[in-house]
Amino acid sequence: MDLFRQRDIEARKKLVIIGSGSQGRMIRNVIENYDLGLSVWGFLDEQYESKFLEDGVEHGPMSLAKSLYQDEHMSFIIAIGDPENKFEVAQNLGFQEDRYATIIHPYAYVDPSTHVGHGVYVSANATVMHQGHIGNHTFILAGATLEYETRVADCVLIAANTTISGNVAIQNQVFVGAGSVITQGKNIGSHTIIAANATVLKDIPDHSIAIGTPAVVKVKSSEKSAVNKLVKSATK
Repeated sequence: MDLFRQRDIEARKKLVIIGSGSQGRMIRNVIENYDLGLSVWGFLDEQYESKFLEDGVEHGPMSLAKSLYQDEHMSFIIAIGDPENKFEVAQNLGFQEDRYATIIHPYAYVDPSTHVGHGVYVSANATVMHQGHIGNHTFILAGATLEYETRVADCVLIAANTTISGNVAIQNQVFVGAGSVITQGKNIGSHTIIAANATVLKDIPDHSIAIGTPAVVKVKSSEKSAVNKLVKSATK
């Protein structure tokens, strides 16, 4: 490697990716392939019992997070698919918002008039139009379209190729499945799952699952494992 390029990489802020699953690997791929002013320190995940080096980056348990936080050159992003798990991790960490990296893929479009929070990721070919709001720790995946004045709260996952029409409000900790459509002016309540390929034609209350075309609303189980199962099946 060219010496000047090596020094440039070493001087960049190091990114700690919390979660080593598919979303964590996706974030690593973006950082390593595009010049976004970050380099990857590695992954923290509850599945790891001790720190180790693998494939050129560090891996370690969540217990390392607080010590890494003491290094002002470290930034963080929570790459966890389940919005409720992501929220819990963010709460437990208690880090200041400005220590979280926001990553916009070079092939995404986010209108300058849209507010974008901390710990956000917007993937390739996603489009976020004018006068919107994207809350903290929200991920918008490849090919998703958020039309004008759409307001998305914290810890939301908007999966690939979704279409969210103008003036939609999505509350905290919502999972919007791949290929789904939310029509103009609708409100999606908190702790809700919009199933893959659903078409939402009316407001969805809190703690619901919306399935089908047009979407039928069901009450979401309070059992966390059931929620995780639905999220995993929707992302396959």
